[in-house]
Amino acid sequence: MTSEDLLQAGHVVKERWKVIRKIGGGGFGEIYEGQDLITREQVALKVESARQPKQVLKMEVAVLKKLQGKEHVCRFIGCGRNDRFNYVVMQLQGKNLAELRRSQPKGAFSVSTTLRLGLQILRAIESIHSVGFLHRDIKPSNFSMGRLPLNCRKVYMLDFGLARQYTTGTGEVRCPRAAAGFRGTVRYASINAHRNREMGRHDDLWSLFYMLVEFVNGQLPWRKIKDKEQVGLTKEKYDHRMLLKHLPSDFKQFLEHIQSLTYADRPDYAMLTNIFERCMKRRGVKESDPYDWEKVDAVSGTTVPTTITCSQANQTNPAQIKNDYIPGNITQMTVAASNISGTEHLPRQNDVDTAPIATTEPLHIKDKVSRKPLSLYMCAIYPN
Repeated sequence: MTSEDLLQAGHVVKERWKVIRKIGGGGFGEIYEGQDLITREQVALKVESARQPKQVLKMEVAVLKKLQGKEHVCRFIGCGRNDRFNYVVMQLQGKNLAELRRSQPKGAFSVSTTLRLGLQILRAIESIHSVGFLHRDIKPSNFSMGRLPLNCRKVYMLDFGLARQYTTGTGEVRCPRAAAGFRGTVRYASINAHRNREMGRHDDLWSLFYMLVEFVNGQLPWRKIKDKEQVGLTKEKYDHRMLLKHLPSDFKQFLEHIQSLTYADRPDYAMLTNIFERCMKRRGVKESDPYDWEKVDAVSGTTVPTTITCSQANQTNPAQIKNDYIPGNITQMTVAASNISGTEHLPRQNDVDTAPIATTEPLHIKDKVSRKPLSLYMCAIYPN
């Protein structure tokens, strides 16, 4: 920590959350590991300066609250503000998928691990869409494995700072803006995002598709291109069928489906889910199989650590896990909110800064999602 940090080790927020150490930071704010002095559990604190022009925590809290109870969403613990900073406290998670992939010998996952991770990510994306929001920054570092024995095999969706409500108060799909501006992370952004078009549900799925390709290949063709515009042009010209080489042949159907969708279309989540499940069944992949990072090293005889005693917890079916809270020690973890730092949103290398988005008027309905206007959730976000 430095003197310029918003919080210092030992600082207690709201007489409840004691700061242990800083674990992330950047243009959009800072992330700290802390301890809840009431429950004694370790927590993640996301903090942004009250004077910073681009405030993202309001959206983060609004979406996180709306998603509580969903299987792949971190538990919301609290939030608040003072004269210096806004903050949100949430469940702390283990390593994110970008770290885990890079830790593999060839920088890639097996098809077995890719299928099981992809299925959980798809379900997480469907969850946020079901409450009327787009994530708009789907990428490996925004998904983390749980860090405790009861949830170490479950994928959690992180970082809702770039989320956008795509429905009106009555559940209608909002009118697309003529020019929406770029949102997301260049490597995984859809072609629509590169064209500054309004993003729809299918754009989150395009980012998932690019993630799956990177998982099994270890990289994407445009990985080394720094210019955002050049990456967009490369994606437009690239024959995406070539990206399917190391994925099961069924994913041709996945690609064709997302290619067929437009802004207001509702993706066929059931059909996409079936693709993963069909491939897993055909290959004999079981949910209980060890992930790549859990496998025993043939030479050393040790298991690659990612979470606390995770390898001993592998007999637990993640679908049966309900309670994610067990006090424990911190080992090799990242915050649940992953990239508040905005390191992949700022104008450096392949990344582009983002800005708040204005509301628009409803257009034509292709799908409805029952939800209340976002404004109803904003009023109580930062209690003093």
